[in-house]
Amino acid sequence: MPNFLDRLNANVTNATRTVAQKAKNLNESSKLNSQIKAEEHNIQQNLIAIGQKYYELCKDSPDEEFKAMVEAIAESEQKIEKFKQEIEEVRAREPKLVPIPEEAVIYTPDMSDTPDKQTDMVCTNCGSKYASGNLFCASCGQKLTVSVQPETDTQVQQEVTETSEMDEIIAEQELKITPEDDEEESVAKQAFCPYCGNKLNIAGQLFCGECGKKLAE
Repeated sequence: MPNFLDRLNANVTNATRTVAQKAKNLNESSKLNSQIKAEEHNIQQNLIAIGQKYYELCKDSPDEEFKAMVEAIAESEQKIEKFKQEIEEVRAREPKLVPIPEEAVIYTPDMSDTPDKQTDMVCTNCGSKYASGNLFCASCGQKLTVSVQPETDTQVQQEVTETSEMDEIIAEQELKITPEDDEEESVAKQAFCPYCGNKLNIAGQLFCGECGKKLAE
């Protein structure tokens, strides 16, 4: 009489074999289904080829039962040709561009044909002419607002040099002036501003052209 372990082993073995057989059956069935689908695809391709061949041979005089299908195919072919022409027209379309404004011509004066500095300038308050570089009118003391071209580094260096030389001249004159040299002191006051040391351009002017201070009469 078989014991319990033998029966258990037999049941486990049978269950394992059953699962394995079902997996094998499923695998083989899947392969057969794939082969069926491949053959069905071949049939469809052959039918399409037969239909294409029949259409090419009989499209001008098809049998009555195929006449409607042949006419539908011919109509679709005409639509396809029309759509292709429309595609070419669409691709050839140009965008609507807005007009581009012309660049404004900016006049740039030729500095080689003009003097480095403006020399004929007139005060807007009293109408008196003043020399280039003055900040205040020598006649009325009005502050001058003149737009001049920016100076180059060479011009700035030249003005710095001239200012340094002028400071040296003023210092030398201050050292030379003595209480006994009243006449020379008066000439120096007329030649240079006593406030800023700027050289006076007009004899007897009332205001300094550099700082705008009123000069002693």
